[in-house]
Amino acid sequence: MKLSSRLYKCYGYCGKSYPKSEMIVYSPTGKGEGKRYCLSCYQRKIKEVKDREELYNYIKKTYNINFPTGNMLRQIKSFVRERGYTYKNIRLTLDYIFRIKKAAKPEAKYGIALVPYYYDEMLTYYKNLQEKRKHTVIKKPNIVHVKMKPFTQENIYRNNKLINMERLLDTK
Repeated sequence: MKLSSRLYKCYGYCGKSYPKSEMIVYSPTGKGEGKRYCLSCYQRKIKEVKDREELYNYIKKTYNINFPTGNMLRQIKSFVRERGYTYKNIRLTLDYIFRIKKAAKPEAKYGIALVPYYYDEMLTYYKNLQEKRKHTVIKKPNIVHVKMKPFTQENIYRNNKLINMERLLDTK
């Protein structure tokens, strides 16, 4: 008789139930008990957390602030839940607006309100860039080895410019 055949719910994206041996515990602080995830949902959760931290760090660096403002956090949450944007794509859109397109300057009072207006444009830009990279052929440089003679200091011009001091002292 088995002692435990209990199934645990995955708190990730699949919502299925698995035995405890197939579950991985994720705790955002790394301490204590967290939620259990199946392997695929766990990997997706780790990637999502990493992308969110990269977005926050990009916003901090670009806007020169300590942490994204409440308005920015609300906008990010809204874009992810309502529009289905990913954290990585939001970061790439901000990078596209400020660095590549140079359409605006980052101002904290407006937050990241420009993201929906440039999101589709950013997607096509990166898709085209990826296509260009696929079709770009990098040629190996043609290396030519040149042999040079060792430098000699003796030549007629140098000999003409040299003054023989001993000959000057000879008074014969």
